[in-house]
Amino acid sequence: MAGIQIALILSFLLLFVFSREVWVRVIKDERMNIEIHLPLLAICLSSKENSKNKKDSNRISIKAYIGIILDVLHQIRDCKVIIKRISLPMDTSSFSSTTLVKPFAYQGLIYALIAYLKTKVRNITINNNAITSSPDINDARFYLTVKLRLFQLIYALMTFRQGVKEEKRARKGYVGE
Repeated sequence: MAGIQIALILSFLLLFVFSREVWVRVIKDERMNIEIHLPLLAICLSSKENSKNKKDSNRISIKAYIGIILDVLHQIRDCKVIIKRISLPMDTSSFSSTTLVKPFAYQGLIYALIAYLKTKVRNITINNNAITSSPDINDARFYLTVKLRLFQLIYALMTFRQGVKEEKRARKGYVGE
């Protein structure tokens, strides 16, 4: 009888944890940081300093990553996205015709991606003055939060991993032929 009660308590505890909302924060400053805030604990993942300089022949392209992320978004439609900051680099060292056009083109691309995101997620929130161009940075920086259920996060991570594995397998087959 005590074994059944313990099993019931553990199963209800697992169902409670899996049905709670988790926050995934993606912060890219000098390094890429991913924080997963679970109901009872938080997991923080951070990239290494010198990982940008290292070239890996097994890496997949940014186009493939975008396709995989779009597949993940198609699978988890019931999430909320909060965009706190997107900072785009602006070159002010030399003046040319592209100096004036580039920031607006980048912002147009960002707004097009946000409009596409609005069709894929349940709710999207953008802070005031979230999208800026800055001459003080060399690469794009962003801070965004995604709120979803834990089982959706697990499903999204499995979908992402499967997509990366398939892309690497297809790339390896393409290179090997």
